Amino acid sequence: MDRKCAIPFSEFPSSSAKDIRYFVSDVDDTITSKGKLLPLSLNALWNIKRAGLDTILVTGGSSGWADVYIRQWPVDYVIAESGALLLSISKDGDVLYKKNPTIIDEVDELREELLSKTKQYILSSDQYARIYDVAFDKKKNMPEDIDKIKEIALSLGASFTESSIHLNVWFGSYDKRNGLLLFLPDIYPGKEQEFFEKAVYFGDSYNDQPLFSLFNLSIGMHSVEDSRSDFDNLPTYITKGYGGYGFAEAVGKILKNK
Repeated sequence: MDRKCAIPFSEFPSSSAKDIRYFVSDVDDTITSKGKLLPLSLNALWNIKRAGLDTILVTGGSSGWADVYIRQWPVDYVIAESGALLLSISKDGDVLYKKNPTIIDEVDELREELLSKTKQYILSSDQYARIYDVAFDKKKNMPEDIDKIKEIALSLGASFTESSIHLNVWFGSYDKRNGLLLFLPDIYPGKEQEFFEKAVYFGDSYNDQPLFSLFNLSIGMHSVEDSRSDFDNLPTYITKGYGGYGFAEAVGKILKNK
């Protein structure tokens, strides 16, 4: 579902909140703000949990961060590294991990080759916690450096995307959208149609476009408005607030009207 326009979230109709059961969200600069989890964002997640509703995180963030989210945050599932890995909690309280089967067998060798060819560029500070992808810091590399990394990635047959903070590179035919679709039968077996009828997606950046277009209802943080011209697919609504402020704004209104 391609969208070329988005509506201010202030115009979100109260009646649209009633059927929402699944809150699907990006993390960086959507739930968090400039790398920090604000009390109001955490409270919004807890309010979703208290209402008996589900939260699924779909992030380009590292497997290491995803392990923290699933253990410590009130969320039900985490899809990490742009669709590479699904994390969940067993009935016994153990963390379960499932690898995306489209990750190619040679991923370790190709990942090392990519790192050797890009060693002059600055990696994300959480690269040590990544299993399958390689993330470069967008603020610490010049725009021309990012372009060169993309060129090298393409020469190795890699996929890549950009978030508000990283250029992510990986080896496999997946992204955040495909990862969610692949893991959805594991998360809600037999309920895929119901899921999309009752779900909302939250995001903030360029790499959220595939999910903005996948969901009937999606909400972008105000950062989307700032770079609207860069988007081919916009969310249904855009919040007044940035990052966690926008997330809390939207969740609060939805829960108030359920």
